Amino acid sequence: MRLSPLSIAFSLLRVAATSLSTILMLITLSTAAFAHAGSVYVPLDSWVYPVVERLAVLTGSQAEVLGMRPWTRLQVARFLERAREMRHSDEADKLQETLEREFAPELNSELEQLALESSYSRTLQVGGTPVRDSFHFGQTIPNDFGRPYGQGSNHITGGSGFLQYRAGFAYVRGEYQHAASLRAPSAAAIDSLAHRDFVQPSQVLTQGSTKVDEFRLLDAYVGVSFSRWTATLGKQSLWWGPANGGAFLESNNAEPIWMARLTNDVPYKIPILGKARVDLFYGKLQGHKYRPQPWIHGEKITFEPFKDLQIGFSRTIVFLGVGRGTTFGHIWDSYFNVDNGGPGNLTSNTDANDPGDRRAAVDFSWKLPKIPVTLYSDSFCDDNPSPLAAPARSAFRPGLYFARLPGSLAKFDLRIEGAYTASQDPRLPNGFNYWNSSYRDGYTNKVLLIGDTVGRAGVSWQASSTYWISPRNTVQLSFRNHYISPQFLQGGGTQNDFRIVSTVQLKRSLELELGVQTERVLIPLLTGSRDPKYNMSGWFGIKYLPQYDRNKGRRIY
Repeated sequence: MRLSPLSIAFSLLRVAATSLSTILMLITLSTAAFAHAGSVYVPLDSWVYPVVERLAVLTGSQAEVLGMRPWTRLQVARFLERAREMRHSDEADKLQETLEREFAPELNSELEQLALESSYSRTLQVGGTPVRDSFHFGQTIPNDFGRPYGQGSNHITGGSGFLQYRAGFAYVRGEYQHAASLRAPSAAAIDSLAHRDFVQPSQVLTQGSTKVDEFRLLDAYVGVSFSRWTATLGKQSLWWGPANGGAFLESNNAEPIWMARLTNDVPYKIPILGKARVDLFYGKLQGHKYRPQPWIHGEKITFEPFKDLQIGFSRTIVFLGVGRGTTFGHIWDSYFNVDNGGPGNLTSNTDANDPGDRRAAVDFSWKLPKIPVTLYSDSFCDDNPSPLAAPARSAFRPGLYFARLPGSLAKFDLRIEGAYTASQDPRLPNGFNYWNSSYRDGYTNKVLLIGDTVGRAGVSWQASSTYWISPRNTVQLSFRNHYISPQFLQGGGTQNDFRIVSTVQLKRSLELELGVQTERVLIPLLTGSRDPKYNMSGWFGIKYLPQYDRNKGRRIY
């Protein structure tokens, strides 16, 4: 059953009623409730994040939490105030100046804004058959808010804007999406996937669609700030991890989730553990067939015991849905039940005591002393309290970020990451990650994985290097290799992608993006052949990003 945004919003209001009433009580009782001005979040695909990360490493300044994004505009402004106090090279000066121009309203304490944030258009042309099934095979275009694409011409046109007034704010981003049709796997492949997922062939979630023409909201929410906390309600994207190529628990790979969220964007200071930030949400998933209308909640806490070290602990659980009503017992079990709750019978989904589909993650990022390098890692474990307790059945994504290469290569950075979810425990079947016997549509929203596109039993590595002509003019080359275990998918598979993307700022408010990607696909179950298949993608995008007018105290439209 297709749910309307209105019905989802009403459901969110019902389930989050206790939390929101508590928030309202705190606002009423706190004498400083509205001392914290409201601020919208910077979109996850913004140019701001790579520039902030590079500036933080080059200056050694105390960064915002890398594994807990998005950041509010005020958070970025506070980071810039800290970065001002650090020693800057010529390269860092340019980064600082560019960011301060964008966040001038926040730095000047002009917090009441009604602003057009962006308008944009992108055309993507795909030759050959792309891959769009991260639950089984992989994705040609990952981490793109679940936007549809197919063989041929694909197009998006949209915009975003926001209102900030005292402690309250609202944000909306929407776009028209056109996608060409995408060929589905063969009937034999569908039967094989159904056997792997323990569902009927009609319940298999995989690629394949007719032409798409629709308007869709991306991030769209309202919120209020009080004391150190910010509460939001609406459609939202999260990125819980320090890596660039993927995040195990929350990423922008799938369409944003309707959720109620509470986070302290102003951290607390805890003895020994240092600064601490918390992120909590309740959301509703869409597109599930086996058990429709499940819910998800997640909690994350990150500590900063030292200026250059951040350590995060997080968990999510998919629960409720058709056949498992919203009761106090089910909600209680999702937080506090520590056993599997059922007999483990893959042919039955009637066990009322099953607490849900649980995952836990640990991540860290460490800016190495005296050199412009960040070491980081993301890890998660399915149905265990922590990957630290069961490393043999856990998944890992380590990485290194060199913010500046030495000598004559100083305008280049380099990022290297690896990831794997293939099981190292012989007692466990490959593919158990992101899948559950009670929630067999897995960790997905509208077909695509919410987490990392390395998938359920994959091994991946990728490398990228960006040439920083200026903070807003860059050229990036990247390569990705993705391997699928044959113990999970009949015949296994590989994807090899090479991509080059150039971003050019024509004027202060106009930006162009040009990109091309070639992909080699060898997935016999999907393509029906043991010979490699090739596809090529090229895209052209243009963005209008209004700039802040220091003299008039507003954005230029």
